[in-house]
Amino acid sequence: MPKATNRGPQGRAKLTDVARAAGVSPATVSRVLNNPKIVRPTIQAKVRRAIVSLGFTPDAAARALKSRRTRTIGAVVPMLGVAIFADGIGALQGRLRDHGYTLLIANSEYDSEKELQEISVLLDRGVDGVVLVGDAFAPCVRTLARRHEASLVTTYVCKSRHRIPAVGIDNAEVMYRMTQYLIGLGHREFGIINDAAKRNDRTQARCNGVLRALKEGGMHLGGSRIVKVTYSVANGRAGLRKLMDSDPEITAVVCTSDALAVGALAESKALGLLVPSDLSITGFDDIEISAHTDPPLTTVNVPALDIGRLAADHVVASIAGLPVPMSSRLPARMVIRASCAAPRKA
Repeated sequence: MPKATNRGPQGRAKLTDVARAAGVSPATVSRVLNNPKIVRPTIQAKVRRAIVSLGFTPDAAARALKSRRTRTIGAVVPMLGVAIFADGIGALQGRLRDHGYTLLIANSEYDSEKELQEISVLLDRGVDGVVLVGDAFAPCVRTLARRHEASLVTTYVCKSRHRIPAVGIDNAEVMYRMTQYLIGLGHREFGIINDAAKRNDRTQARCNGVLRALKEGGMHLGGSRIVKVTYSVANGRAGLRKLMDSDPEITAVVCTSDALAVGALAESKALGLLVPSDLSITGFDDIEISAHTDPPLTTVNVPALDIGRLAADHVVASIAGLPVPMSSRLPARMVIRASCAAPRKA
């Protein structure tokens, strides 16, 4: 181990000390710290062991001043407690770590003012890029990012009207296909339980997909058959109760999230309705519990892990000045389970 006299001020280990202890060049240590993907795993392991044994701490502030980069990325999500966002953030963080970046996370609670505030704080803190959810953010966000020379990427949608890279699914298209599936089973009496959050452009797109399929099939949904509730299992229950109280002829209920659908399944039992013989119910997200409800829930699988990883690749590439596609559409797969069947009244 290097002697203390070879260390920096206050006995701090220097990069050259780490290089000597690991038996590599200082340039290799720098690459492990800043761009580990280009260094062999065995060499990375040697360098990291030396870092730990010497208690070496990179001077991030000095490196940031020199490169004008902090190697940090910010992410703003609507709700931290939603499984689909948690999965995506985990994948985003893991891939960013592979690229040598640190992730800072903020929660907007589906509030546009809070979202703008959190983005502003992250940019003021010097993040090199920001990963967003959806495309309903304020137009001034793009101006703010340009002013801070930061890159933007949005997720869970495949196109952005703000002309920034988007990584996600076509929410309207897959819900259109789900509705066509239900129509093919013989359903003609539909209800929708939708997320009431004004800033949730993904669930609104899903609702639009349902309405498009119904219109093409010659069906019209009255206002009483579209119930808007805030995101929770309990509100899914309340939404189903409201639908069936207003129109008991409904045979298929399309929910714009699995949480709402799980609540709808629970309330159907309380109302004495058998799923799927009396009522078919579908969700969206394919969270873990959806395969274990009674009956198992028909839903849409959102590839959150792939979205998170690809968003990380795109924001890092954008920071490096590399070309990034404006639209990356990932497949959203319908998962057909036992909560749907032909209606008795068909």
